[in-house]
Amino acid sequence: MRIVKLLTVSACLATAGLGAPKAGHLAYAQPGGAAPSLDDFQLPPKTAFDRTMPRYPNVWFLVHTALAPSHRDAVKLVTDGLRDSMRLREYFPPFDNPEGCDFEARIEHLQPWEDRTARALQHSHAFHMRYYYSALAANQLEQVTLNTRDLKGTFYRFAASVHYEVEHSNPNHADVEACPICGRTGEYRDLRGNLVELVHDPLGLELLLRGTIRDQRVQFEDYGQREVGSIAALGARFRINSLAFSGMTGDRNTLRIGVVTLHPR
Repeated sequence: MRIVKLLTVSACLATAGLGAPKAGHLAYAQPGGAAPSLDDFQLPPKTAFDRTMPRYPNVWFLVHTALAPSHRDAVKLVTDGLRDSMRLREYFPPFDNPEGCDFEARIEHLQPWEDRTARALQHSHAFHMRYYYSALAANQLEQVTLNTRDLKGTFYRFAASVHYEVEHSNPNHADVEACPICGRTGEYRDLRGNLVELVHDPLGLELLLRGTIRDQRVQFEDYGQREVGSIAALGARFRINSLAFSGMTGDRNTLRIGVVTLHPR
């Protein structure tokens, strides 16, 4: 599959065979020059991970080997950077429902949905990301060499499954179909299938890559109301390319897949 310089939701869904939403305006920035395809990144199959992982990871981090002396250091470079810049709270096993991950990170109580006509369904939201890296190292899949246009070099890689859902402390966790923020509404309303794969996953990816949900900037619900931010915050130290591709093919049971590459400046 090829992507254009700006990949819209409608283009992505049409490529995935799911039809175009009514309003496709979400776009991710792409690097200059000819656009690569997802196949160019040589992503491993879902079978490389623990069988308890229900969905293919929807974001991949590729760290140029010039930035880190080892795979573990590459993982730490990204996860520490995201923790500090997005104020992520990290959780390490054992915990409930790990889905085969190494550890996870969350932000709770974002974007409260308040509707007096649906009081029983009201909730705030959680950004939830599970990291996967040890399975790749165990299968000797932690490195990849790219020779694609302007994405050349050897990279350490690891994956994550990121989604945006009803916050964990709410009795409606994790799904409220009618929610205008995390539900099957707006540009996702005509999609039929698993809500997490088709809505929660792409919303989480949007927040990670752009700092927005449905094109609206997300802020912390505290006194300062600082923006949550995104992977772009790491751009102060590295050159970052963030790309988004359509999924829902083969074992890639998630609507969109992001690839973030980090390079020396």
